[in-house]
Amino acid sequence: MNKVKKLSLVQLIGITMAFFGTVRSVPTLAINGWTEITYFIAAVVIFAIPIALIAAELATGWPKEGGPQVWVKEALGPKWGFVTSWLLWVQMMTGMVMVGTTIGVLLGYVVNDYSLSQNNIFVLICVLVSFWGVTLLNLKFDMVKVVGNFGALIGVYIPFAALVILGIAYAYKFGLNPHGYLGAFQAHKLVPNFHKLGTLTYFSGIIFIFAGVEISSVHANNIDNPKKNYPIAVIASVLILVALNLIAGLTVSNAIPNGQIQLANITQPFVIYCKGLGIPIIFNNIISLMILIGVLAQMSAWVLGPSKAMIKVAEEGNLPRIFQKRTKRDIPITFLMIQAIVVSILILAYVAIPNVNSAFFMITITTTILYCVVYILICISAIKLRYSRPEIERPFRLGAKNNGIMWIVAILALFGVSLTILVSLIPPSIFKPSQYTFYIGFQVIATIVSIVIPLIIYKCRKPSWRKKDI
Repeated sequence: MNKVKKLSLVQLIGITMAFFGTVRSVPTLAINGWTEITYFIAAVVIFAIPIALIAAELATGWPKEGGPQVWVKEALGPKWGFVTSWLLWVQMMTGMVMVGTTIGVLLGYVVNDYSLSQNNIFVLICVLVSFWGVTLLNLKFDMVKVVGNFGALIGVYIPFAALVILGIAYAYKFGLNPHGYLGAFQAHKLVPNFHKLGTLTYFSGIIFIFAGVEISSVHANNIDNPKKNYPIAVIASVLILVALNLIAGLTVSNAIPNGQIQLANITQPFVIYCKGLGIPIIFNNIISLMILIGVLAQMSAWVLGPSKAMIKVAEEGNLPRIFQKRTKRDIPITFLMIQAIVVSILILAYVAIPNVNSAFFMITITTTILYCVVYILICISAIKLRYSRPEIERPFRLGAKNNGIMWIVAILALFGVSLTILVSLIPPSIFKPSQYTFYIGFQVIATIVSIVIPLIIYKCRKPSWRKKDI
């Protein structure tokens, strides 16, 4: 039998970075000005690194396909394992609404009609067409293989590199813009403005950049000396991404005039850079098209991933038989159809909220809160498993002799996650006072409903739901 080739440290760093390398989050980072430095450091210290290390221990101890839902099920039982699976599926749908909104914006820039980027109806139509199109294509083709690394290279890596290089060139040529979000550096600008609580909500948007940090933990068993090399890979990849995102975020903050940033429009800084540096506008059209390809590739991958996890949960007897239907290609057709319908309903928020910025950010926060609930369950599970399953070998373990380090790291992560949920419920500064009640109500109701529904389903499950041959 051929021995599986181990990943090198450099390869694992590259894989980990690939999970978070996205150019779409830069405007959410840039709107904070100099404060983004503080927010980013806080996000890394109390969220990204603690969650990644906890996930590494759980992944090496329970190297089963399924990730978080398997860990939670082992620690807290099948009910909360099912809730975890459900929340990861639901947050994918809200996340795809957020990702999809950039499609209409990008398409407007591809065809040189910038007004389309702020046209709610146009954005709505683009999300519906793209999501349903990707869904139907996944029923017929293996879209992950079709787009694969091609989509990431064209839609993520090249545009991100261009954004960083052009941003530095623009800042070198024009210096600090006194009318931009950045302005001249003053030490007090690094401190969040607690007098304007609405600005604190942007911390959640930065946390969202690291949502999914636990995904790379699936490779923890496939690297030599995971106890030493995995934390090095996580910390190195996070620090590299922090550096790149901060450079991109700070230069975009410097270039865009104060009060004019468009959160769903990553091409906005490219337009400014092209004009300021004398680059033909066709370059912006090409970059917009490349990012559009990347967004569609990402959407295609996420459309299928959580659904495959959910159908396994359904076959365990947690959902009626109708949810267990597969196509000849083993595609979970019921889940794909349901999520497409739900995304279609959620996108109607663009009709209820006149401002695209507000709708984009609201959906981003909803996705972040749901993911945070999953992280709370993961942290509790990590501590619980130290006591309920101490005999399980964990190739990567936080603290070799006792549980103290696990408690410290888990409490730090729980603090970060709880803080994120708290600030997420503060209406952001881009909302008008008349929208505050709607914003808070939407976040609270969406979170409660997302948790209550799987609990009700689990309580009402029937023995006949379980697939017989598993």
